Amino acid sequence: MATRPDSVAESPAVPLPGPLTEAYGQRWRRLVDRWAERPGTVLATLGPPGTSSHLAATFLAERHGLRIELSDTFDAVLAALVERRVDQALVPSAYQGLTRFHWHRDLRLEAYFAQATPEYGIAARADREPSGPVGEVTVAALWEVRRIFADLAPAPLADRPVRWVDADSTQHAAEILAAGGADLAVTNAPGVRRHALRWVASRPGAEIVWTLFGHR
Repeated sequence: MATRPDSVAESPAVPLPGPLTEAYGQRWRRLVDRWAERPGTVLATLGPPGTSSHLAATFLAERHGLRIELSDTFDAVLAALVERRVDQALVPSAYQGLTRFHWHRDLRLEAYFAQATPEYGIAARADREPSGPVGEVTVAALWEVRRIFADLAPAPLADRPVRWVDADSTQHAAEILAAGGADLAVTNAPGVRRHALRWVASRPGAEIVWTLFGHR
């Protein structure tokens, strides 16, 4: 049976457990205070401009006077943080190698927050269709977002064998497609705009947890 809107409004909100709320707030108060004391704190994350990581970093940088340092891979982000060439790193929970940040003896998790990514989907070049109606199709994508292709591929594409072209970021996938290195790409809305691509199929962004790491 459907629930009436007014009954939803009357339902009491379930508060977060006190210790969790307090710990979350303490992390952010300490971090924001430190940012205020150190203008220009350098925050590293995955580039190039237009990645979901870059957009999340920009959200923080504009509000707290941070300086963003973009790297081509999260391996490079990790190296920059460990070598103390940057102050902090912003890493999405969806990144398959996140545990390397969590378990590194010289790093610690400083804070975390939830924020949605931009629109994601399957993109094609505006001036051509994917090669042929049958046979193998090449798709440029980050490993972490390959599933999006299976979820969104329309009927003409869903049954075709896929050859994956590895990309380091959503923007790199869009670059590969624009340069003719793949038939399709799994990318985000900034990638589509930047490289004058078109959507074959798309979906709203996903809300994910963003983690901020610093030095012990």
